[in-house]
Amino acid sequence: MSERPRPAETESRCAAFESRCRGRGVRVTPQRLAVYRALASDATHPTAESVFARLRRSMPSLSQATVYRILNTLEREGLVRRVGSTNGAARFDANMVPHQHLVCRRCGRTTDVLIPSARRAMLPRKGLQGFVPEEVDLKVLGLCAPCGAARRGAPAARRERGVR
Repeated sequence: MSERPRPAETESRCAAFESRCRGRGVRVTPQRLAVYRALASDATHPTAESVFARLRRSMPSLSQATVYRILNTLEREGLVRRVGSTNGAARFDANMVPHQHLVCRRCGRTTDVLIPSARRAMLPRKGLQGFVPEEVDLKVLGLCAPCGAARRGAPAARRERGVR
C-alpha cells in the first residue's frame, strides 16, 4: 500500500466517516473531520503528534490536547484503530477494513497487509475465562526493506574499514 491513498479514496473514507458519525450520534465538527482526514490520507499510521504537526498550520487554534481527545473519541466509537508500535507511541489507522500490520522493529514503520488466513484465525473455545473476543489484531514484527538492507550492508561496511 502506498503512503498516500488516492484523493478519491480519501474522500470516500471521509464521506463514510461522516455517515458513521451521524449514525452513532457523534457530532461531525471541523476539528474531528480534519483529524480524520489527516489519518485517511496517510497510510503510514501517524501518531497524534504527527497529526497535530500536520494540522496546526491550517488550524492554528487546534491544540495537541484536542487532537488526543479527538483520536481517543474516534477510537472509542470504533471509527479509527489504535495500532501498537515498537517504541510505545500509539499510531492510528483510519482503514477499518479487517487487515493486519507489518511493524519494523528498527524504524517503527507500520504497513497494512492482508493475510487471509489471519482473518480465519481460530481462537480457543476454552480457557478464555468468560472473555468474549471481538476481533483478532495481528501485528507482524520484523525489519522493513530499507532497514533489512541497511542491516545486511552494515557488516560489509565494517569489514571494508577493517573493523570486526
